[in-house]
Amino acid sequence: FLGESFWRSGEGLGISSMNTTEYYERYWNADEPPPESDPTTPVRQRLLMDSLALLQKKEGRRLRILDAGCGSGYFLEQLDRSGFETHGVDLSRTAADEARKRCPNAQVQAASLEERLPYLDGHFDAVWSTEVIEHVFDPNAFLAESHRVLRPGGVIVLTTPYHGLAKNVAIAVAGFDRHFDPVGPHIRFFTIPSMYRLLAETGYKSPAWRGIGRFWPLYKSMFVTARK
Repeated sequence: FLGESFWRSGEGLGISSMNTTEYYERYWNADEPPPESDPTTPVRQRLLMDSLALLQKKEGRRLRILDAGCGSGYFLEQLDRSGFETHGVDLSRTAADEARKRCPNAQVQAASLEERLPYLDGHFDAVWSTEVIEHVFDPNAFLAESHRVLRPGGVIVLTTPYHGLAKNVAIAVAGFDRHFDPVGPHIRFFTIPSMYRLLAETGYKSPAWRGIGRFWPLYKSMFVTARK
């Protein structure tokens, strides 16, 4: 996500000072937009492709994938190159426009992930969402809409920053104010139990997870899958 200088400068305003759409338009119009140099990106990509390969082998056909919170289209491009029918949605029109330029084969729309998505029930085989759910006000609505647009047996695959007991203690001791910055972009923080609870409440089954980045018990993020 954007560095502290963005939020503290005159160019960056706290999320409470504008509506959510305006906030993320500014987010994606920054001089230094969110980087793709996250060291976990290759791991996330490999785990995603492995998960989709298993699903495709089971189905024996080309899969239709939604990248929910697609940003400027990095993962859309990777999904398209792997032969999937690729769709993307992002709240920011700026991000959606960039994603269309980057991946012309993908069908990309600008829409809120927390309201009714512009897709039919059961339209997708998989929903992929990486480092997004921590940014939304209503994660239940986001997960419920993702569930609605998945076909029975489809899967949600997501990543979000990991918060386990040992890591939370380390954060509290070494950098609570910085990590839980009240005007920063992350507004939700998940443990494995809280993530599993939300998935169950919104209709998902058979959740599984693994840590990515750093090492246990200080994983950077968690890679989570669940089935409709």
